Amino acid sequence: MERLIAVVDLTSGEVIDRTSTTLTLDLPPDFERASAVVSLDQLSHGHYLATDGKQHEYSVFPRPLSWRARGEDCLIADRLGREPSSIAGTYRLTSVEWE
Repeated sequence: MERLIAVVDLTSGEVIDRTSTTLTLDLPPDFERASAVVSLDQLSHGHYLATDGKQHEYSVFPRPLSWRARGEDCLIADRLGREPSSIAGTYRLTSVEWE
């Protein structure tokens, strides 16, 4: 049985239990938090709205939720691609509640 970790969706305030292996991304430094979403493609490029109001791209390395610290803000996999091994998909702004 996989360990569950609680995260807080920072747009809705909802607390959700996710498996410790759920993929996460680091926040880009100029991420517009109001947008709350990053789209990740198969080439590990995150696409997001920056604080300057423009779409930006950055290279990412997805890490499991278990690597995150309590209270850390990160982007967590919301919807992944159709392939089981796919990292591509939508990642939402969350905060790690506990480990």
